[in-house]
Amino acid sequence: MRLDRWVFIRLAIAGLVGAALFPFAVYYVGLAVAPSRPMPAQTPVPPLIADALWARADGGRATGFTPITHVSMAQFVACIAVEDFKDTTPGDARRVAACQRYQPGILGVEYLSTVHMRDANLQPSFREGLARLSTTIWLTHSWTKADFLSTLAERGEVGSGFRGVEAAAQGYFGRAAAQLTLPQAALIGAFMGDRRVDPWCDPESAAVMRRRILERMRDNLVIDDAAVQAANVSELGLGAAPANHAPCRN
Repeated sequence: MRLDRWVFIRLAIAGLVGAALFPFAVYYVGLAVAPSRPMPAQTPVPPLIADALWARADGGRATGFTPITHVSMAQFVACIAVEDFKDTTPGDARRVAACQRYQPGILGVEYLSTVHMRDANLQPSFREGLARLSTTIWLTHSWTKADFLSTLAERGEVGSGFRGVEAAAQGYFGRAAAQLTLPQAALIGAFMGDRRVDPWCDPESAAVMRRRILERMRDNLVIDDAAVQAANVSELGLGAAPANHAPCRN
């Protein structure tokens, strides 16, 4: 009986050690099969665009990232589970936003990792998923909020036809990103990583998306209620559609 007890204890200890080390093994294997790690962009993003992009990334009021660790992910998942139990509405955007204090900006960082995988021509696969997971974790440990925002502004896909906020600002409004007004910056923030709405064909849906970003910016304390109301009732102010723009369907 004593021998059996010690065997059980050793197996239990080995199991606990293995469980503790397994995430680290997955992380380092993911980095090994991932493309070269992304380098942050060097051009700072205009402050108004930065605030809109941080709102889009569900960054909340955080001034930086919370590195992904066993503890932070356990807190995040537990919070999501509690919110999921309390909220029966479809989708998880509200639940994630409610728990953003544990992993601020996680949606935006995961999106940027996805863009990095696509730029490296990695197709969806087990390797791509593992590489994306490890790259996302690495980014939260290695980059600052400013690194993330400037890189997202430079490399993110805005709407269906623009790469980066400078191209989007010119394409949608015919001006530089630094010259955008609050409602224009919020619209570009809303379209970051989202191709579902064409603002020239569906301005009502575009205005709804813009309002959501404006409200998140207000919740993040970077604008006030008066600014939200004024921006929300303003026209989209779009320029002419690009020459290659597909005709709108009635």
